[in-house]
Amino acid sequence: MSGRPALDAVVFDAGGTLVRLDFEWMAEDLAAHGFATDVEALRGAEVQGRRAYDASSRPADPSARAASRVRGDVRAYFRGTLEAAGVPEGMVAAAVERFLERERARGLWCRPMEGAREALEGVRALGLRAAVVSNSDGRAEVHLANADMLRGIEFVVDSHLVGIEKPDPAIFAVALARLGTAPDRTLFVGDLRSVDEAGAGAAGMRFVLLDPSGDYAAPGSPRVAGMYGLAAWVEATFEVPRSSGCAPSPGTHVRSGGGPR
Repeated sequence: MSGRPALDAVVFDAGGTLVRLDFEWMAEDLAAHGFATDVEALRGAEVQGRRAYDASSRPADPSARAASRVRGDVRAYFRGTLEAAGVPEGMVAAAVERFLERERARGLWCRPMEGAREALEGVRALGLRAAVVSNSDGRAEVHLANADMLRGIEFVVDSHLVGIEKPDPAIFAVALARLGTAPDRTLFVGDLRSVDEAGAGAAGMRFVLLDPSGDYAAPGSPRVAGMYGLAAWVEATFEVPRSSGCAPSPGTHVRSGGGPR
């Protein structure tokens, strides 16, 4: 025995993890309104959006425990990203509203995350089961399907469809019940500390943060720089079943009514 903790399943966040912001469209939109930028500048600035989002979250009620919080303000997330990218103050508010309108109409977290397809295949090759828990508007499964991120996923728990949002541990409990796995033998992979890390921790799950900048995770907390490295990190960190035949085949996807963020 290696002494590493055993793992049976990996549950993924959707937006910011399996699918990402359409930085390409965002850059084109900003340029059309007078501010020239590029995809890499926006990608690098996005971590400041995460920090602003985390700062905007608050306790669900004054007597609530620390993990019981209302998720943050997406406007704060976009403002933080745009300000870090150098967008002039006078242009930020209008840009935020355009981004929100795009999200409502077509979705903005809709591009395949770099390395995510490889991460899913790598996790399944280790014999681990895979599912998704997403704060979304009922379209999580559609966006994931359009990005080719449903292959190997057993089901999607969409907050809009189950009536519970991260960081409430109850939404994680829905996924754990469907998987039939113990929380401490199930890993959650996400990109937001206030939503994904806090919620998964409250549910008793293992957690790893997607942290490309290397300075967003709390000191000593598990992190991976990108989805390309996820499967190798999982294999090095946990005892995994590999190809035990216990998990459904990598092409299996069970429609759950759920279905990114």
